[in-house]
Amino acid sequence: MQPTTNEQPTILIVDPDEATRRRARSVLERIGLVVHDAETAEEAMTLAVDLTPDVALVACRLPSVDGIATCRDLRKTPALVDMPIIVLADASDVESISHAYDAGATDFIAEPVDWPQLGHKVRYALRTSLVCQRLRNSRLRNRALVQAIPDSMLVVDSDGSPVKYHVGKDGNPLIERWLERGGSIMEVLDPTLTAKWEQRIQHVLETGESQNCEDEYEFDGCSYHFETRMVSYTRSRVLVILRDISIQKRADAKVHRLAFYDILTGLPNRQSFLIQVSDAIREAERSDRSVAILYIDLDNFKRINDSLGHSTGDELLKRIAGRLERSLRKEDFVARFGTSNSTVQLARLGGDEFMILLPQVESRDVITSIARRVTDVLSEPLEYNDQQFVITPSIGIAVFPEDGEDIDTLVKNADMAMYNAKSAGRNCVSEFSGTMSLRSLERLDLEDSLRSAVKAGDLRLHYQPKLDITTKRVRGVEALVRWTHAARGPVSPAKFIPIAEEAGIIMELSDWVLQTACDQLAEWQSGPLADVKIAINLSAKQFYHEDVDEQIVAALAARGLDHRHLELELTEGTLMRDVSDTIAALSRLKDAGFKIAVDDFGTGYSSLSYLKKFPIDALKIDRTFVAEVATEGDDRSICRAIVALAHGLNLGVIAEGVETAEQLAHLRSLGCDMIQGYYFAAPMSGVDTTRFLLEHGQAVGSELAAAADGGK
Repeated sequence: MQPTTNEQPTILIVDPDEATRRRARSVLERIGLVVHDAETAEEAMTLAVDLTPDVALVACRLPSVDGIATCRDLRKTPALVDMPIIVLADASDVESISHAYDAGATDFIAEPVDWPQLGHKVRYALRTSLVCQRLRNSRLRNRALVQAIPDSMLVVDSDGSPVKYHVGKDGNPLIERWLERGGSIMEVLDPTLTAKWEQRIQHVLETGESQNCEDEYEFDGCSYHFETRMVSYTRSRVLVILRDISIQKRADAKVHRLAFYDILTGLPNRQSFLIQVSDAIREAERSDRSVAILYIDLDNFKRINDSLGHSTGDELLKRIAGRLERSLRKEDFVARFGTSNSTVQLARLGGDEFMILLPQVESRDVITSIARRVTDVLSEPLEYNDQQFVITPSIGIAVFPEDGEDIDTLVKNADMAMYNAKSAGRNCVSEFSGTMSLRSLERLDLEDSLRSAVKAGDLRLHYQPKLDITTKRVRGVEALVRWTHAARGPVSPAKFIPIAEEAGIIMELSDWVLQTACDQLAEWQSGPLADVKIAINLSAKQFYHEDVDEQIVAALAARGLDHRHLELELTEGTLMRDVSDTIAALSRLKDAGFKIAVDDFGTGYSSLSYLKKFPIDALKIDRTFVAEVATEGDDRSICRAIVALAHGLNLGVIAEGVETAEQLAHLRSLGCDMIQGYYFAAPMSGVDTTRFLLEHGQAVGSELAAAADGGK
C-alpha cells in the first residue's frame, strides 16, 4: 500500500527488543511517519494484515519465527506484495542478509543501528516504492489500452521479421496466420503485396516518413481488407499498425449495392443507369457517334400482381431480367455494370420498367434490330408454378443527339415513344418522333386544365394522419394535393405533379399547397387541435429556390404560427439533383427550425454515401416495400435495412402505405417509429380530418396497437 498526498505514511517495526523499537519509533515519528510496532512475528502478521503499512522494518533475530521467514510471509500476503521491507541484521552476517533478500527484503540496515541513517533509509524506500508503484500503474494502464485497441501492432526488422507483436482484441487473421507459420510476416503475403511491404519498410527506414495504405489480403479463400500504417521505430526497425476494415468494406459494398442496384433482379437501378447514360453521352460527343435508349414496359403486368400476388410477379420479373440479359448478345458488346462506357447497360427502373443503353451505335437499323430481338425473346412463354405466362413488351426508342441532347430529354422521349408503342397495340417497338401527338395532346390538355385549376383554386388538400407506434398517438398529418378534372374525373398526383413541373407551374402549385396548409394550421391552432402538425411536400424547384426558407417562415408568420407545427418532406430524386446545393438548401431550412423527412425512401434514387451529410430528421419507407413487409422476402429485408440505417444515423423512420394489421405488426417488430396508410386512416378533407381527430384522438392508436399485437 502506498501513501497518498493526504495521508501520513505508516511503518511497522518488528523487533523483540523494546529499546530498539522505542528508539526507532522516536526517530521515525520525527520524520512524519505513523509507527506501529510488534514484538513477535505472529503479532507482526496480524498488524500487517489489518494496517497494510507502507513500509516494514524487520529484525532478523525474532523469537520462534526468524525475521527471514517473516519477510517471506509478508511478501506472500497479496496486499503487501509491493511493500518495501528493510531488515535489521548484523553487518557481518552476510548469509542472513542474502537469505533476507531472497525472502523479499528490499534493503537492510546493519546493527548496531546508525539512527540518523534509519530515517534516510526509510524515506528513500518510501520514495522508491512510490515511483515503482506509479510505473506499475502506468504499465497496467498502457497494457489495458493496448488490449482494448482493435488494431494489431508489430515491430519488424528491415526484412519483415517480427520482433514484438500485439494481436488486436478482435483478432487479426493476417497476424494469426503469421503466428501459425512463424518467420517473416511477408512469407504469408502474395508476391505483389510482399514487394509493396518491402518498398514501404525501406522507405520508412531510409526517410523516416510514415507510410499509410489500404490492402486486400486473401486467406483460405476469404478476402480481408486492412488499413496499414508503418512508422519509424528505431534506425533498423519499423512499427506496423494493422486495422481490419473488412466489416466496413462489406458494409460499404452493401450500401453501394442498395444505392446502385435493384435488389430484386440484381440489375443496376435508375441511379446507376443515369450515370452510365451521362458517361455515354460525353463519349459520344467526343467521337461524334450516337447513343440509344430503349425504354421497356411489360404489357398488362399489373394484372399478374393483382391476381396472383407480388411474390409471383417478383419471380417473373427476375426471370424476365435474365431473359433480357441473355437477349443482348456478346456481339452487341454487352457487359455488366461498371466495366466500360462502350458497353450495353441494362437496368431496372422499378416496377415492370426496364431500360437498355446502347452506346456508340452506328445506325438506327442496329438499334431496331436489337429492340425486335428483345421483343421476340420476352414474348416467349414463361413457365412458373405449373402455369404458363406470355408477357409482351412495349419498347420506345430515343437516340442522342437527334431525339434529345441531354439525359432528361432523352429519357423522357424514350418514355413517350414507349407509350406510343402501347397506344399502337402493345407488343411492339416505337421510335420517338416529333409528330407523336396522342400522349402529347393528352398532356397538353391536362396541362391547360391544371393551370386553370391552380389559378381558380379548384385543387383540394387532403390530410392523412400519421401514428406514433410507440406512444400510439397521432403525431401529425401529411398534406396531399388532390385534383378532379372536369371531364376525366380524379387525376393521380403521380400524373399531374410531373406535368406541373414540366409546364413551369409547380411553384404556383407549391405556394398554393403551402398557403392552404398554413390556413388549416391556423384553424386548428384556434381550437382544441393546437398540437397537430402538418407535413407538406416541397417540389424540387421550390426546394432549390434561394428564398424557400424565408417564404415558408413568412407564410407561418402571417398567421401567427410557429415553425414547429409545419414539417417538410422531399423525395429522394429531389435531394440527389445537386448534392452541394441540396446540403445548402437543407441547412437553410434546418437553421429556420424545420423538421425534414425524405419521402419515398428506398426507390433507388439516393446515393447513400451522401445520406449522412444531409441535415435531415426522418426517412419515409416507400409503400412498394411496405406492401410485402409481412412476408419473408426482399421487401422485409429492405425495410429492416432502412430502419437500421436510419437509426444508425439517429433518424426517425416512417412507413407509408400501411394497409393491414400484419404489416403494422412487422413494422413494429422492425423498430419503425411511425406509420401512415389506409389501415390507420385514408386521406381526408380538412373538415373530415378535424372530425376524425376530435372523435378518435388517442383511441385510434390504441385500437391499432391492439390489433397489431394480436396479429389480426
